[in-house]
Amino acid sequence: MRVLILLIFAGAAACGGGGGGGGSGSGIDPRLARLDIYEAQKLRVLGDPGAGVMGMAPTPTAAIPDTGFAVFEGSATLRVEMPDAPLVLFGDSSVSIGFADAAVDGTLDRFFGTNVAGNVVDYSGTVTIDSGSLDDSLTLGYAGVLSGSGASLVLDGTMDGELLGDPVGALSAADLEAVVIVSGSPADATLIVIGETTAAP
Repeated sequence: MRVLILLIFAGAAACGGGGGGGGSGSGIDPRLARLDIYEAQKLRVLGDPGAGVMGMAPTPTAAIPDTGFAVFEGSATLRVEMPDAPLVLFGDSSVSIGFADAAVDGTLDRFFGTNVAGNVVDYSGTVTIDSGSLDDSLTLGYAGVLSGSGASLVLDGTMDGELLGDPVGALSAADLEAVVIVSGSPADATLIVIGETTAAP
């Protein structure tokens, strides 16, 4: 995936695209460093079976705390299927879980990625994790609007996920059958969130 985005960045730069204030004037887009961070975290959490790298195992039920809370910081990846080429966006994620009441909330923001013209742009807006549960399994309800290059992406759905590690050290969640409203028209999409703990349970 990083190779694909590198090619997109290179093409955007060659065409004078990439707008959104992501450049630093040096010819190297600083958003590439964020991609490196996201990819490194993905490797730590999910592994790469094809390369023989094992990811973190699901957290045993007995290892899930019943008090306290944890904050998981990481990345969000959104792929929206379009007629010519998909929109591929990356952003930051922050998810908080209260173990005593099984409450979940958080935000997905600072998105950047391709627009309908194939250029890399910054997207404004925030997707809020406005509901969720850890009762029987981890769910993250989300909703929000992202805007970039005159287009709006309206998101509203639920991700299914799981806690990882013993003790709890990470989470992963996904909505593999999401529907995003792109400037008024529905489009199939996939939303994936990965995070690692920054506050211990």
